[in-house]
Amino acid sequence: MSQTDAQSRKRADPASSDFLLEHSPFYRLAQVEGIYQQRMQQSLKAVGMDLPRWRVLMILHEKSPSTISEIADRAVMKLSTMTRVAQRLERERLVRLSVNSEDARRTDVHLTDEGAQAVQTIRSAASQIYRRATETFSDREIGQLNALLKRLTDALRAP
Repeated sequence: MSQTDAQSRKRADPASSDFLLEHSPFYRLAQVEGIYQQRMQQSLKAVGMDLPRWRVLMILHEKSPSTISEIADRAVMKLSTMTRVAQRLERERLVRLSVNSEDARRTDVHLTDEGAQAVQTIRSAASQIYRRATETFSDREIGQLNALLKRLTDALRAP
């Protein structure tokens, strides 16, 4: 590790006397997430959607059916909150809820045809935010960023 790398690591450690918030990757992530949520809420509101429902629909777009607990885990959402979001989406006919065939204690969430149509609309709205945020990034940098964020996620999830 070079001296510059060691200094960066030290400055990012809250226990360090050299610590400043602006050097913390977690502070930067919180900034990005906060601004991203503001922009996404504005964009999604224009098409009658919100972030929690968007997350659920995007997860189901990738894997339908999924159980409520699987979706809650992927969306990093409390199970009780996820249940309410799923029930709301069912009332809107964007998903269908059913008892899991292997375990009656679990609830499967299925994307409906109406939900699949909604996904196309919200993907377009989300794409505008993504393109604006990443317009100065190369394909390689996007890949690197995702790889680094996955490593952070894995490290935080480890026991």
